[in-house]
Amino acid sequence: MSTIISGRGAGILVRLVFLIWISFPVVAEAQLQNLYPGFFRLANPETFDLEAFGGGFGSESYGTLQEGVEIDQTITPYFSVVGRATGYQVWIGNPADSAVAPGTPSVRTPISHHLGFHPFLFFARVLGGPEFTLYPGTTLSLLAGGDIGDSKATVVEGDFSSWLLVHTRHPVNLAFSSNYDDRTHITSSEIDLRAILRSTETYMITAGGGGAIYGGGTISGVTGQGGPDLGLYLRRFALGIALQGGYGHAGAFGQFSIIKQWRFEE
Repeated sequence: MSTIISGRGAGILVRLVFLIWISFPVVAEAQLQNLYPGFFRLANPETFDLEAFGGGFGSESYGTLQEGVEIDQTITPYFSVVGRATGYQVWIGNPADSAVAPGTPSVRTPISHHLGFHPFLFFARVLGGPEFTLYPGTTLSLLAGGDIGDSKATVVEGDFSSWLLVHTRHPVNLAFSSNYDDRTHITSSEIDLRAILRSTETYMITAGGGGAIYGGGTISGVTGQGGPDLGLYLRRFALGIALQGGYGHAGAFGQFSIIKQWRFEE
């Protein structure tokens, strides 16, 4: 009797699974259409964004220069594909305080201190993945890739950005980014909160503050830094410039960044 009941139960279970399986795409599509109208419709027009960026970071313990490009191709109104390539030049005075030492044999870290120490590192990081528009002015990117050069790490990264109080005179942007390096086992997280102080037809001025936290792997405990920042965006040239200064585990620091954007409609 138990065998018969089990057989019937298995048959009912198979039918239920089959019904759920064939109905799930319909239910999921209906829910997506309610939350995100036209989710499966191709963007019209489609846009291709190209960004060139560069900058530098200097502290009492280490410094970096970076430059790169990022591309963003829209697929639907809510989904895009992002690719980014960044080159880094790193000067390390104290590797114990460095959040960017990629942990190669040429870097003295708690894991590889016996292999010697080289203060100059050069590597490139290539990442790519999907970007989702969760809400107007709110995006989430999930990227993965790896390093080339003095670092051979595999990296995963998540980037979140949202504009708040958009209908006020001083909208606020909240940005959060976190990445994990599988070679050093370091998790790096950054958060920035900036408000638009003044906006005209030709320029926009922002001010706020931000910081970074590093932990795990070759870093003992949790370290980081933070401080105020000031930004200028020139609308005519689609050019942004930002400055930040502050203090942290590596001592006083200063940071400069510049970004140039191009947009093409397809």
